[in-house]
Amino acid sequence: MKPLIALVFAALSSSSALACQTPTPESLRAAWITWRAAALKDEPGASARLYKFPFLLLSAYQGDRPLRVTKAGFNDNYLDLFGAELQFRQELQQTTDSEHIGKIDFDEKACKLKFPVRVHDTNFTYDQKAGWLVQSIYMPGAYSIFNKGDTEGIR
Repeated sequence: MKPLIALVFAALSSSSALACQTPTPESLRAAWITWRAAALKDEPGASARLYKFPFLLLSAYQGDRPLRVTKAGFNDNYLDLFGAELQFRQELQQTTDSEHIGKIDFDEKACKLKFPVRVHDTNFTYDQKAGWLVQSIYMPGAYSIFNKGDTEGIR
């Protein structure tokens, strides 16, 4: 009976080691294209699944603290974050599907990214179950709207 239990544990441990997927530049490019298309639409529900919540809203200036955006804050303030009049949205419309993909520094032993990967003004992280998710975005226009900290879900 003991050899059978050892065999089961060995099989489980080897299958969990095989479960670690190393992200590729191609998968990140596909995530970028999907996220970009969703961000250019005025449908928060369609793009919320592409974020790691809370995600960080970053200023253009070093030293400014990031703002944490909860899923509720994202949904409630989507047009103020991604509205057509914001400079971020206008700049995003100028992008293509061939932006530079930053270096993917993946730790295979820990089965996670060492650092987020930047595409345009968007930092992606990788989740083994969900795939590539937006972790933070440089959005100076939206940052200036919400940096007072008086908006529920964005602080």
